[in-house]
Amino acid sequence: MKTRKWYVYVNALSDLGSRMDLIAFSALIFTFENSAMWLTAFFLARQVGGLLFSLAAGVVADRFDRRKAMIASDLGSGLAIAAVVLFPHPYTVVAAAFVKGILFSVFQISFRASMPQLFPGEGLAAVNGLIVRLEAVAGMIGFVLGGVASDLFGHIWVIGFDAATFFASALVLVRLRWDSYPAAARHKRQRVSWIKDLQEGWSYLRQNDVLLAVIILSFFWTVSVAAYNYGLPLLAEMSVQSHASFHGLMWSLLSVGTLVGAWLAPRLGWKEFSALNISLLAMAIVISLAFAGWHQLIILLLLTVTGVLEGWREVFQRTIVQQADNTVRGRALGMQTLLTRGGFFLGFLLSPMIFQAYGLVAMVAVSQAVLVLAVSGTYLFARKKTGQG
Repeated sequence: MKTRKWYVYVNALSDLGSRMDLIAFSALIFTFENSAMWLTAFFLARQVGGLLFSLAAGVVADRFDRRKAMIASDLGSGLAIAAVVLFPHPYTVVAAAFVKGILFSVFQISFRASMPQLFPGEGLAAVNGLIVRLEAVAGMIGFVLGGVASDLFGHIWVIGFDAATFFASALVLVRLRWDSYPAAARHKRQRVSWIKDLQEGWSYLRQNDVLLAVIILSFFWTVSVAAYNYGLPLLAEMSVQSHASFHGLMWSLLSVGTLVGAWLAPRLGWKEFSALNISLLAMAIVISLAFAGWHQLIILLLLTVTGVLEGWREVFQRTIVQQADNTVRGRALGMQTLLTRGGFFLGFLLSPMIFQAYGLVAMVAVSQAVLVLAVSGTYLFARKKTGQG
């Protein structure tokens, strides 16, 4: 069990490498001709790869050995990134981003679907709290470390380090053992189509109203997050003269808040579904107040509170979805991943349009109002169906 818990830290190292390589890849792309076009292609390839393969990744997690799927994903991601080290060409960069987007979905869905079996008796909320805290730490230092390391050693070395973290993760997974193969998958893998697998997953969700509500909320939450992610640099520019530093401080305090929130969440003792809805409603209100822009200190304080609420949301949401039946958990996570990525895409598409038409405060307020309506609707629907509060 201690070895399994240790893997959480190995995975966090891989997360750190991925954040560092985002800066390094950007630095590499800026050395190409038409760098703006290739940078756009790079980010689109990452998102499109994950979006297109989300549902299939869920089926993979339910049909095959999840541990082996995670190993294959790590090895594939490591090789894709290593190809950029060997052949630093725009086509290689975009292709690697697309492959990594696909394999990231496979890995994350298989990993999260394995959590109850990987850490039995640990308490899902406690383990998820630890993982979210480590992700917050990786976010706090990864981008800065990536920039410093790129300047000191060169971006190719940072990209190579990220590839090495994936190989290290795969090596640890080879040594780990847990019940990573859903028993029901063994006899159906060859005789049931993938379409029927997805239909089976959808039927399961329709019979589990709380789980369905949580997955639907993932879409509206990411639409709202995309809006304030787009708006933060604009808010920084409007608030202070040194807007780049203020923008960085905003993100740092959001990460600090998430770290605190993820530590608090398992200790609150609240019912997950009610706590998830409370955190989402509170986030919508607090982030809207932050963009009212009364004073820089108030903005920073409210963003820190937003981070705390985000830590709660992340822990509670993961814990609820991971309580799905083991035989369909991968498909539930696949559907959630599809809606999450789709929400980000739609949010980043609509936010500039609303901003240009109505301004920054209205853009954020509209997205948060939509989230409030979605939370209220899904909560009332699930509570009426199940009687849960």
